[in-house]
Amino acid sequence: MEPLLIEVSCNLGKNDPKWEGISSLSLEVGYRGLNGKTIWKHIGWLRERLIPAGRTFAHALWKPAMTDHVLVFDFLPVPHPGSPEPEQTYKLRKRITSPDGQSKTARTGLLKGDYTDEHFTLHPVYPTL
Repeated sequence: MEPLLIEVSCNLGKNDPKWEGISSLSLEVGYRGLNGKTIWKHIGWLRERLIPAGRTFAHALWKPAMTDHVLVFDFLPVPHPGSPEPEQTYKLRKRITSPDGQSKTARTGLLKGDYTDEHFTLHPVYPTL
């Protein structure tokens, strides 16, 4: 079976005024593992927008100079209990670090499908059966 892929891009442009209060944005993506525990990843493979850049791995860390980077996280699909379809929910942990070094972490509950907030857009690509 193909992996579950989750593509993550930053919604802030290089010159977005919101960067004045942010030195970096980092992200972890979580997906349920076979044992039921959530597997968290903060390293994915780098893909330039619409053009595969191979399998160059990078931390899920965005700064103004890197806003055009798209990271892809891959997970082994887990069967959804009672269904042949794979589990399609995931979670996020986002850390915003300010220029003075202070950081704030935000977490989501279970998400399914595309997700967008003021900082990131996530697009899952579910495996075909």
